[in-house]
Amino acid sequence: MNIVVTERDKKLLRLVACLAIIVIFGMYLIRPAMEKHETLQNEYDAAEQKQQEYQTQIAALATIDDIIAQNEAALNTASEKYYKSDLETRQMDDIITGIALENGLFPQSLTLTEAAPGAVSAYLAEQEAAQTDGSADTSSDAEFADSTDDTSATLIQPVNYVYIGTATISAQGAVTQWLNFLDEVEHRYKGLRVTNFSIADYDYVANNTQAVSTNLITGTLEIYMCVSDKEADA
Repeated sequence: MNIVVTERDKKLLRLVACLAIIVIFGMYLIRPAMEKHETLQNEYDAAEQKQQEYQTQIAALATIDDIIAQNEAALNTASEKYYKSDLETRQMDDIITGIALENGLFPQSLTLTEAAPGAVSAYLAEQEAAQTDGSADTSSDAEFADSTDDTSATLIQPVNYVYIGTATISAQGAVTQWLNFLDEVEHRYKGLRVTNFSIADYDYVANNTQAVSTNLITGTLEIYMCVSDKEADA
């Protein structure tokens, strides 16, 4: 049996062979390459998304730094009225005795109590009252009313990490010297508050056997301190 292959058959065979080669090439070369490309594209997209997240975080660092700086500034402003950290009784002694000596008073005794957490409503009320008196000449009645409302709102807010120590001092001196002491505490030492005092006549004999008449002044002060988290937990 003779099979005659025509020119048309030869062309069809060539076409089939070419198609077979293309299919084999696609299965073993093109398809794996496409899958590899798709995998690489996914990895690239994921890396690009991660990069954008990092860039966003880096851009936010400046904002975070600003927020931290603002919070630190607010903390410093809020703690200006208080002594920083928990003072030891020796340090409180130095403060009170130093003010007394600067104003010509001669301390006879000083009793101190260690600082402990305490209410600050009276202290804040006094500070707010002083600020209100200082601005009374430049404020209208309406503004004064608003300020009073704000003060009331402030007083009911709890103040964390505020510790209060007390000091009772007895000192010899003139009434004018004690008044200077009170004035200096009021204007220069915002972390101190005189809660009460008494003045009595005091007579004694000096070394030269001369009788001396002066005053014996006894006063109680509160010392307000702003204590950090670590110090409060210690």
